Amino acid sequence: MTLQNLLDLENITKYQLSKASGISKTTVIDICSGKTTIEKCNAKTIQQIARALNRSMEEIMRLDNSEYHPDTGMPINEAHYECGLPKDLKNSINNMKKS
Repeated sequence: MTLQNLLDLENITKYQLSKASGISKTTVIDICSGKTTIEKCNAKTIQQIARALNRSMEEIMRLDNSEYHPDTGMPINEAHYECGLPKDLKNSINNMKKS
């Protein structure tokens, strides 16, 4: 489970977590997007997140960002990038991949 999954489960927005924890919204967004991993956060940040979500620091430290590339913060699974595209565009993309 990622921090974003936990926020979704608790029906809490990144903005609400930012306000409740005292952590900048940018930091919360970076953690949720995988740009910054939980492991790279300092203890105070983990404590603030844990307190705001009524969780232990250990629970927050166990959150996983493995679905994101550690260097870029982009999702590892890129399948969703091409969802819902018009048929012609899908064909063009497939043709481009083949060439």
